Amino acid sequence: MEIRRVCVLGAGAMGHAIAELTAVSGYEVKLRDIKDEFVQKGYEKIKASLEKDEKRGRLKESKESILSRIEPIVDLKKAVEDVDLIIEAIPEIMDLKGEVFRECERYCPSHTIFATNTSSLSISKLAEYTNRPEKFIGLHFFNPPKYMRLVEIVWGDKTSEEVVSAVEEFSKRLNRVIIHVRKDVPGFVVNRIFVTMANEAAWALENGEGTVGEIDSAVKYKMGLPMGLFELHDLLGGGCIDVSYHVLEYYRETLGESYRPAPPFVRLFESGHLGKKSGKGFYDWSEGKTNEVRLKDGAKFDEMRLIAPAVNEACWLIEKGVATPEEIDLGVIHGLNYPRGLLRMADDYGIDKVVEKLNELYESYGEDRYKPSRVLLEMVEKGDLGRKNGKGFFDYTKGYEFIETKMDDGVGVIFLNRPQRANALNLSFLDEICKALDEFERDERVRCVVITGKGRNFCAGADLSVFAKRTTQAMIEFSEKGHNTFTKIETLSKPVIAGINGPALGGGFELALACDLRVMSKKAFLSLPELNLGLFPGWGGTQRLTRLVGVSKAKQIIMMREQISAETAFELGIANYIAEPEEFENKLMEVARKIAEGPPLAMGIVKKVIHYGNNPDLRAGLFIEAVSGGDVAVSEDISEGITAFMYRRKPEFKGR
Repeated sequence: MEIRRVCVLGAGAMGHAIAELTAVSGYEVKLRDIKDEFVQKGYEKIKASLEKDEKRGRLKESKESILSRIEPIVDLKKAVEDVDLIIEAIPEIMDLKGEVFRECERYCPSHTIFATNTSSLSISKLAEYTNRPEKFIGLHFFNPPKYMRLVEIVWGDKTSEEVVSAVEEFSKRLNRVIIHVRKDVPGFVVNRIFVTMANEAAWALENGEGTVGEIDSAVKYKMGLPMGLFELHDLLGGGCIDVSYHVLEYYRETLGESYRPAPPFVRLFESGHLGKKSGKGFYDWSEGKTNEVRLKDGAKFDEMRLIAPAVNEACWLIEKGVATPEEIDLGVIHGLNYPRGLLRMADDYGIDKVVEKLNELYESYGEDRYKPSRVLLEMVEKGDLGRKNGKGFFDYTKGYEFIETKMDDGVGVIFLNRPQRANALNLSFLDEICKALDEFERDERVRCVVITGKGRNFCAGADLSVFAKRTTQAMIEFSEKGHNTFTKIETLSKPVIAGINGPALGGGFELALACDLRVMSKKAFLSLPELNLGLFPGWGGTQRLTRLVGVSKAKQIIMMREQISAETAFELGIANYIAEPEEFENKLMEVARKIAEGPPLAMGIVKKVIHYGNNPDLRAGLFIEAVSGGDVAVSEDISEGITAFMYRRKPEFKGR
């Protein structure tokens, strides 16, 4: 079953974006809506989007060539009479969608697959409007599809495996991140977790466990989500409180009373306070008011209050065979912009701690949704408690979350692999780097180690979530972990090369400084911008940079928060080699293989003698740098600096 020609029904925001993506991927597409003005409006938006991409060099072929594969059309018969796949993207009304599919069936070939982009309606019930339930499937794109690569392939009760395979191949050609939703359940995977977590935040608000600002701060800064849950509901689409309210009422009908909307959602919906578009939601937006979620406000709110019920919901999906742990984590990362997978978070906290929190919530409120899932209880019984025991939802004895490794002609390569967060470093990330270094240290085949980044960045430095904890102890632990990791790089018996493929900022620059050599792409740049956030370089930047460029130049780079180009880095002696982007990887491996060809014993001695002979006071400097971090860890300036950074404004530091 091969898909070659596609029809997209609906030329609105989602429809025209799906049509564009499909045409860019090489398919012939018909874009259909009920009025020519709607179709032309969607088509013009596609043209404008392609023009921008062409100017930025993002297209593999001409704009005209892509547009030649898109046919704007109103006549439904002509739109579907020769297509292999119909993707419906019209309003979320069951009867409306169903009747459109019923009409399509009168005109389209018998082999045509029907796919709906619904985010909430039952695939199986929609399929009942047709005589081809085995060819009916959910294909849920996320908005905007051009940038949100996730797609949920949702199986109806009667969807055939052949149709699933065909739609999966189609999605791969569209370069989608695919998760399968193997059973037609309310909310599928991503929205099931998102809406239930938002409802938990509202229940916490109703029960006096935190204020709007405190809960949102914990979500935005401790958990690292792009926005607070209340903030998001006020701003998404101008306000989506009504959307979540209706979804929660649907959950109440299908999943039970425990899933009912929390009172804050009910009150806001009934009073017409739907978010910014109505002047008020969880926040007051009247008279042009602006609202910021401040870092310091969430220090005392326990984010586990929201994470534990969401994990329990995910376990329900696992238990019912809806999705795998890997798919659930891919879903929240690529569909909700989580900084990492929900179940990876649970493994870090400890499965036993998740169960403890659920039991605590059940004892306090008696809601069925807090009863720990059988999946969680069995994990605790088996001792699969997460990262601390080596196994939880994932097996940490066999692989990594944040890095990838490979062997290449005597060179051990460590890829920093958190591209959706610019490879920002957290505690577990640092632990994994250390583990990989230890493995390469023991492996006699490895003569040289390379550390480089996946995606567009080398490393953006420290994950800012640690600063949201607002405790000196957390800051000291994080500081020590970074220092220990970079010292391991510096004192490893084998040479370590930093392959700076893109921006290296803050702790990422400091990681590169700890390496023996640095090979840099000409598109990359270096910076220590910590002072912009009320911080200072705390992982060796004040010490190792000074030893490379001198005291005065180091002060200039740090105090002026300068960006250092590859050419300037080479002139200053920071970068040993620089290369054009297309030649970067070859140059990096050329240098690494040259070192790997050398005598390993003598090479290790050279590294040791140069390091210890020329840096007798480095340990003292690093110690002073580390202990000084406690002085700013809980300052008002850090809160102001990070909050200003998140809202893209200039910070107003007070010196306290």
